[in-house]
Amino acid sequence: MTKVFNTGETPESLRQEYNPDGSALRRAQLRMLDMLIYLTDTCKRLGIPCRIDGGNVLGAVRHGGFIPWDDDVDVVVDYKDFNRLCKYLKDHPHKQYVLQDNETDKGYYKEWSCLRDLKSEHVPLDTLKGRELKAHLAQKFRGVHIDIFPYEGYSLPWLQRLAAKLSCFVNFNLAGSHPKLAQLMYDVLHKAVFPLFRCFAHVFGKKDLMMHSYGAWFYEQFPRSVFYPHKDIVFEGHTFEGPAQPEELCRIIYGDYEKLPPKNKRDNHHVDVVVYD
Repeated sequence: MTKVFNTGETPESLRQEYNPDGSALRRAQLRMLDMLIYLTDTCKRLGIPCRIDGGNVLGAVRHGGFIPWDDDVDVVVDYKDFNRLCKYLKDHPHKQYVLQDNETDKGYYKEWSCLRDLKSEHVPLDTLKGRELKAHLAQKFRGVHIDIFPYEGYSLPWLQRLAAKLSCFVNFNLAGSHPKLAQLMYDVLHKAVFPLFRCFAHVFGKKDLMMHSYGAWFYEQFPRSVFYPHKDIVFEGHTFEGPAQPEELCRIIYGDYEKLPPKNKRDNHHVDVVVYD
């Protein structure tokens, strides 16, 4: 029986509307799938657990792969493994993919890293304006990407929110407009303030409360049991590491995750994707 969503749409009607075979978005999704396979294979060689996250878990549960209108991939690794993975990707560069962080791209001030494709580009739409547009254009690498997020326990939600506000100020108020000040503030936050936050949280935080690392502007809180041990999950016909409780992760982030949002709430990140080959 054909699945029918709350909006009356079906998997096939969604595919035909958003990402039919050969479309720019579908080509970008397939490029990101290749990147995901490369990244997770690299993590396996290094012995680093690496799982898909967020909208990709929702896509796997609800659609069997990408959410039809989605144009990114998120993975997470434990904070203790994050720097080792990033160093390896920089020391052993792929011919087409580059690790983007503040070392490889001085216009990039985030506390997580990206694996970027060099043969594609995110082109801003007219709806991307002001500080978000400046932040986008400040970056050297703008191809389709995989966000690599560090996660950690001992979280203090109020402190994580403060860290996020500080990081957002650098990334959206200073990036592209005041590059020297943005770099200075990034260095202070990255090398001094956020490590101090982390030490404070290890004294007063809860070991099994998991959140994005300090400086990321995502605020969901998860019991450690939702993540570990990792459980295989099928995404676009390939098996990857996923959370121990994928449905519970989706519920925490999205609520009634089986329902589709209305069309005007389906986020395309205000960019078009161009794949060059």
